[in-house]
Amino acid sequence: MMMMRDGPRYGFRERIRRGWQVTKLGIKVVRADPELMVYMFFSAMFSIGAFVVLMTSTGGLGYFIGGGEEGLEQGVFVGSFLSYMAVAIITVFWNAAIIASAHHRLTTGDNPSFSYGIRQAMKCLPQIFIWGLISGTVGLIIQALEGMKQSDNPAAAVVGWILSLIIQLAWWITTFFVVPMIVIDNLSVRESMSKSPELFRNTWGEDIISSAGTGIINFLVCLTIVLICLPLFAFGEIGIGFGILLMFSGIALSVLFFTACEAVNRVSLYYFAKTGEAPPMAQKLGLEF
Repeated sequence: MMMMRDGPRYGFRERIRRGWQVTKLGIKVVRADPELMVYMFFSAMFSIGAFVVLMTSTGGLGYFIGGGEEGLEQGVFVGSFLSYMAVAIITVFWNAAIIASAHHRLTTGDNPSFSYGIRQAMKCLPQIFIWGLISGTVGLIIQALEGMKQSDNPAAAVVGWILSLIIQLAWWITTFFVVPMIVIDNLSVRESMSKSPELFRNTWGEDIISSAGTGIINFLVCLTIVLICLPLFAFGEIGIGFGILLMFSGIALSVLFFTACEAVNRVSLYYFAKTGEAPPMAQKLGLEF
């Protein structure tokens, strides 16, 4: 296992251990500051609202302007495109807000107000808008490739699956730290995209382990919720209704919680990638990187 002089160890075992420490730190921070989940809640609500409004308005407009079913189809296509772009921008904005709040918490130990994250994200609104358009466009390309998997031609389906997988992986690696760079260091989108891959290379093991760890725990929690709720289905209509409500609420809460943890993880990894040290909050909690 190699070790940098006066610096962190970068052997594979150390990367796994550090990635798990990052996961535990994210969980501890969100448990201490559950209001971080509100950012994710607003992201989901605004995204759903934008999707419904744009799809409804563009679909109806296309019907009246284009005439008949053809106009309706054109309107739906325009609505789908605009909705995807709007959702991408909204998602980036709220991710920037939670990352700003998480960074403040991890570096100062203070509990920032909910408005703090929003104010910090508003300062980077031009970059957020541009990045939302870029990430939304790439997302549409990936969706188109994934649509090839439904093709009757087996060769086209395989090609679509392989290209989709490669682009998703490359995009994840290239852009892992883009939003933290934009909101924390106020870098441009171009600078962020050029510097993010280098930082990812320095922390690739930790990035993978922390993401996988958070995802696995979320899956296990959701599975536990389902197993707890299933026996309620044996109590007739009331039991089924209550079971579905409890299951939906529990899974939604779990997803919000661990999505917030992912944002905190990314901030922790960004801090470590730049400094080679654990965030001050991690040291205070006894989690050494």
